[in-house]
Amino acid sequence: MHDTFSLSDPEARDLAAGEYVLGTLDRDQCAEFEALLAVSSDLQRSVDAWREHLQLLNQQLEAVSPPSRLWADIASRLGLRTGLIHRLGFWRAFSGFATAAALALATIALAPREPPMMPGEYVFVINQPSGQPGWILNATLDGKMMVQAVAPGPMPSGKGGELWMMENGTPISLGMLPIHGQATMQLPAKMLGLMKTADFAVSMEPSAGAPGGKPSGPVIDEGKLVQIRNSTVSL
Repeated sequence: MHDTFSLSDPEARDLAAGEYVLGTLDRDQCAEFEALLAVSSDLQRSVDAWREHLQLLNQQLEAVSPPSRLWADIASRLGLRTGLIHRLGFWRAFSGFATAAALALATIALAPREPPMMPGEYVFVINQPSGQPGWILNATLDGKMMVQAVAPGPMPSGKGGELWMMENGTPISLGMLPIHGQATMQLPAKMLGLMKTADFAVSMEPSAGAPGGKPSGPVIDEGKLVQIRNSTVSL
């Protein structure tokens, strides 16, 4: 697992798929990844490819016996008796797979990452008209939101996506979505009670925001927040 995490770059998404297959993502990273995985056929293929690649790699690599002094060093650092470590045949049995995993993780570790997304109880995957995910919105129960750009696609000059939440039929602007990286937003206190059931929408607006605070451009996507349960998005 790494301290930083980003899904805004295709190469980073592929490397995250490798970490997902290896099981090294933490709970929040796994939830964010699976939110995108549920709607992205490209990412699903990437996960399948990593599973096949690591399985083949594991089968092809011969088990390598570590130096005999390694077990004594491990025992010393853990405060265990050397005899106990020698009885743990588990370590040797999995040395081949560990070598394969280490090779994959070494490649992943070299990839630059952006700050991790904020943990949240809800998610909204904002799709482009093509059906491909453009942004992922994570929200907490206290109304804090973080939006991460995945693949927003080209926008007309001077235009961007603006996020709206419906309050009793009236659209309330929550801010402009990022073209790259991440952006944070805070839901007004008076709207917290509506968050779980309200409709959200993204429309194309001038980069400075919709004129008069009302949507004026075409709708890019609309939907509701989806609750995250047990690190898996329920869709």
